[in-house]
Amino acid sequence: MIIDLHSHFFPVEALQNPGKFLDRAPRIVLDKGKLSVTSQIGMRAGLGAGAYDPAARIKALDEMNIDVQAISPSPILLFYWEEPAVAAHFSRKQNEAIYQVVDKFPDRFVGFGSVPLQNVADAVTIAEEAKNMGLKGLEIGDAVGDKPLDDSSFEPFFEAAQKLDMLLFVHPLEGGVDADDPLMPVLGNVLQFTFRTTLMIERMILKGMFEKYPNLRLCLSHGGGLLAFNIWRLDHSYSLRADLKKVIPDKPSEYLKKLYFDSIVHSVAALQFLVQVVGADRVVVGTDYPMAMGDFESVSKVKQLDLADGEREKILGGNAARALNL
Repeated sequence: MIIDLHSHFFPVEALQNPGKFLDRAPRIVLDKGKLSVTSQIGMRAGLGAGAYDPAARIKALDEMNIDVQAISPSPILLFYWEEPAVAAHFSRKQNEAIYQVVDKFPDRFVGFGSVPLQNVADAVTIAEEAKNMGLKGLEIGDAVGDKPLDDSSFEPFFEAAQKLDMLLFVHPLEGGVDADDPLMPVLGNVLQFTFRTTLMIERMILKGMFEKYPNLRLCLSHGGGLLAFNIWRLDHSYSLRADLKKVIPDKPSEYLKKLYFDSIVHSVAALQFLVQVVGADRVVVGTDYPMAMGDFESVSKVKQLDLADGEREKILGGNAARALNL
């Protein structure tokens, strides 16, 4: 069974008819089958039916040779920038809509929900609701405003996520770049996304979060950003710093075995290196469907890797099944 852990689904009806806070809803335009969604931090335009229609999505899965796909909200719809009550409402609406898709097509989809991390108490409550609903994980951003995920205020959420045994799928957020720079629409996705993921996870490692929460499970999008290439520099810094050794007993690279990494690195060579660094038991298939920056040939790239017996099956589905507790 081939499992894709990185995709996004847009529950149009739930977003167009939220019940309340209509003035805070994202702008939805559906014209001749093409979807555009605009929130306060970004826009997704020209999306085909697979972005919002489960039947069309299943057709795309068959074309990509994907058996089961985890569907999660778009990062532009995490609502961290809103008032807590607004964010909580839209988190619940999207979670319910995603679960409805999973419930209708249980053989093809598993669901990731979202939580309003700007209010940790609400985030814990909604995480519990998502677990009870049957969602298998939660998508979270790399930060909440100016607060990194290693901020102590988020500790109750990570404690709850560990207790609930839910996979946390981490996707960087956009925004905070010079909108007048014509290169930033390109480099914001290509470089800013990967940098933000790298900064986030290296901070979490150095703050000892995987010592404090030894059973916390994270899956990093876009191959973990630059981590596989930068971890050795971090190891070297660790060897020179007595203060870091007081926080974490092992060098940073030892914590890679705590993480999952999706396969979206857009190169067989880069994917081979990622597997070499983190291990074949830590990499999962990702497509980022239906986004243009996704990789809809992820399965083909995995099949081209030079792997030992059994490792290919782990990457194609075994690791994801373990991460999802299937």
